[in-house]
This record gives sequence, C-alpha cells and structure tokens, in this order.
Amino acid sequence: MSMKKGNQIMNTLANDIARCNGSGNDTEGWREGCETCLRRTAPRPEVYSMIMPPQIITFECEYLIEPIKN
Repeated sequence: MSMKKGNQIMNTLANDIARCNGSGNDTEGWREGCETCLRRTAPRPEVYSMIMPPQIITFECEYLIEPIKN
C-alpha cells in the first residue's frame, strides 16, 4: 500500500500483513533485500504478526515486499 502526501510517497503496509525483523543489522549489514523490505521498515501497528526470515534464500526472499520507487 502506498500513500501520497504532497510529492512524498510513504510506504506502509496493511495491519494484517506479517512483519519481520530481517536478517542482519545496521552495523554488520543486512541480507540482500532486508535493508529496505517493508516487512521490516514499515511502521508497526499496536498488534501485529511476526514471521522469521527464511534460513536459506536461493535468489531473493520469498517474503520480500519492496518499497515503491519514484
């Protein structure tokens, strides 16, 4: 889901989409896709479901939700 506010596009997710903490961190780096994945970066509602990142990724994460690019 994408909401426009003036010229700025804000990327958000519906409350019923599971969130993920990703694999990695800001210091050591993120697994490819995790740094910008909306499951990790979108604001989290008061109550939400969590998923674990897959242990093995062949090409790209099956749970990846990429932000909309201008």
